[in-house]
Amino acid sequence: MKWKIFVLILVVITSIGIFAYLKSDGIQSTNITPTISGGEILVVSPQEARTAVKIDQAMLTQGGYIVVRGSDGKRLGQIIEISRYLKAGEHEDIVIDLGDFYSYSVDDQLIAMIYHDDGDKTFNDLDQPLKATPAVFIKTGKSVPPSVLEQQVAALNGMGMETVRYTNDGFQPAKLTVPVGTMVEFINQSDEPMWVASNVHPEHEMLPTFDQFKEVSKGQSYMYTFDKKGIWPYHDHINASIEGEIIVE
Repeated sequence: MKWKIFVLILVVITSIGIFAYLKSDGIQSTNITPTISGGEILVVSPQEARTAVKIDQAMLTQGGYIVVRGSDGKRLGQIIEISRYLKAGEHEDIVIDLGDFYSYSVDDQLIAMIYHDDGDKTFNDLDQPLKATPAVFIKTGKSVPPSVLEQQVAALNGMGMETVRYTNDGFQPAKLTVPVGTMVEFINQSDEPMWVASNVHPEHEMLPTFDQFKEVSKGQSYMYTFDKKGIWPYHDHINASIEGEIIVE
C-alpha cells in the first residue's frame, strides 16, 4: 500500500514539474515586448531567418508593408524583401520569404520595419517608413534604436567631418579623399530633391548602407560615416547621371 502511495505522489510531483516547465517555456517564447510607435505595433520573435522571416503581430494605422532590410547594427542597409500588401488593422503570423538572392550570414543584423503605402497598393520609391516607425532586430526581437533609423552615426576614432555640396551643377567636389572613419555631410544646395546612394543604380549594392533611402529638399542634408576603406562611387538616385566618388584610405 505504501509503495502505491509513493508512486502516486511521484506521479503528481512529476506532472506538476512538467506543467510548470511548459508554462514557463511558453511564457519565455510568447511574452515578447512589442515595439510600439504612434499606434503602430510590431512583434517579432528572435529567429535566425535563414530563408524567411516570421512576424508574430503587426498593427498598421494605414495600409502598408513589413519590410526586411539589412543593417550593420549602426545603419540601415538595402531592402531585402517585403511582405504582401497589408490593410490597416491587426495582422498575425506573417511569413516573408527572403528569396533566392539572399545569402544567410551569422553576422547579419536584419531589421523588420513598417512602411506606409502611398495609396497605389504597389511598393515603390514613394513608400517610406514612418518617421518613428516600429523597427525590430530580427535576430534578437529587440527594438532598433532611433539612431540606426536616422542614419546619423558619429564619426569614428575622433575623425572630423567633410562636406560635399549638391548643386545645380552636380556634387562639389565630385571626388573626395578621406581617412577611414570620416563622416561626410552631403548638403542639398540645388533646386531639386537629392537622394545620395552608392553605385550601382538602382540597386545600390556596392556599399548598401551608403544610401539615403529617401529624397531631401533644398537646405537639408544626409550624413554617412565611411568606416570601410575603398573607392566608393555614388550618384543621385533621382538623377543617376549625376555622380561623385569618395575614396577612403
